[in-house]
Amino acid sequence: MLGIVISNYNKGRETLSCLESVFASRGLGDYRVFVIDNASTDNSYELILEKVSEYNAGDYGTGGIISAVRCENDLGSCGGLNLGIKKLLDDGCDYVCCLGEAVTVDEDALANMLGFMKSSPNVGMLGGKVYHKHMPHYIQQYGISIDFRNFRAQTLYADALDDDTVPSVVYCDAVSACGMMVSAKAVERAGLMPEENFLYWDDTEWGYRIKLAGFDVAALGDARLYHSASPMRRYENTKANYYLTRNCLNFFMKYTKPESCAKMSIVLLRSVFDAFYLHNMGNAHNMAQSDISALLDAVYGILGQAKSSRILENDESGLGFVNFFEEQEQVYMEDDDPFLEQVIRQINPDIVFVQLPAPDIITIVRCDSILNLKDFKFSMDFDETVVYIDKSYHMLATREDAEYVKNYEPSLQLFLSAMQPAVLRRIEEMRGIKS
Repeated sequence: MLGIVISNYNKGRETLSCLESVFASRGLGDYRVFVIDNASTDNSYELILEKVSEYNAGDYGTGGIISAVRCENDLGSCGGLNLGIKKLLDDGCDYVCCLGEAVTVDEDALANMLGFMKSSPNVGMLGGKVYHKHMPHYIQQYGISIDFRNFRAQTLYADALDDDTVPSVVYCDAVSACGMMVSAKAVERAGLMPEENFLYWDDTEWGYRIKLAGFDVAALGDARLYHSASPMRRYENTKANYYLTRNCLNFFMKYTKPESCAKMSIVLLRSVFDAFYLHNMGNAHNMAQSDISALLDAVYGILGQAKSSRILENDESGLGFVNFFEEQEQVYMEDDDPFLEQVIRQINPDIVFVQLPAPDIITIVRCDSILNLKDFKFSMDFDETVVYIDKSYHMLATREDAEYVKNYEPSLQLFLSAMQPAVLRRIEEMRGIKS
């Protein structure tokens, strides 16, 4: 039997859309749905209870048993999901599917996932192919790969156009908790989600633990899910930035092989410094403070829910990117990038993408990171008709930006020399190594 758990926090109407898509699913047979409201401060729980009552009154037919509970304290996404997973396993479910409140499922997605897991008993965790809901031909995520050479988690096929070149099944290291199915046997052997993460990296670490326990992890192309979050979405506070940074550091400090720890410390410290530097460059000082708070908490072993003083108002507006393209009538893109073109057209539907460069038209150049640009030895080298946009949508568009980038490398070296010893000491503490 299949169990479905949804953890909600202040997204009641999105949770209702998720539930509606579950109710419209085909081929599930008997199933259980458990919704956890994680101490929402809005009317989410009342909306959810009303929908649960409608379903149980028979308005949606038969097949499922739906229940909901409200937690008095925010347990984090993993704490809420664990509560539901434990209940559903206790109710006799052989498989449990976790769904994010911002996700809707295709009518055959859950049945296809369930059928795949039943026919592939060594798959302990399975995801679907998640699309951008507002751009449904583009994939948002299709599996997660953990890269221990570059010490990062890579979202596979992110922002790729879906076509025949995308495989029907992707074997990977983890999948997103927004659409994840696990077997009872995998949970029994690997345990539940790591609640010390509270938010973010819980699904990635859980997938890695399930693989360490001897199971495969995969994502299924025939399970189509749609996520409503925009790639240009803006969070109201620094919560996501803090937990993503802290938990990434904690993961690699915990699981990296001893002989790679020195390299890992440099790579991750540079990543934190890059974020800090870019946030300061964009006058997002609360976000920059969040970067450093996350690093210090990781170094001092502070996990679980962050102190309230760590979570600040998000002052990263992204308005520079938006305002810039709102003001452009024509642009030239050096390399074809259909996804970026769609993002810009959402900002300015009337903008024209010309086929050839011209002196009076802005040229867009893509790069991995604007901090790695080496074109600016002198301020006079800056060209105001060229705009650089990196993979994270950071933009270098002004002479001030160019000057800031020129000062990056010496500042980075000072930071690394100050912080690397602290990271290496923390790794020794985690692993019980005496200096």
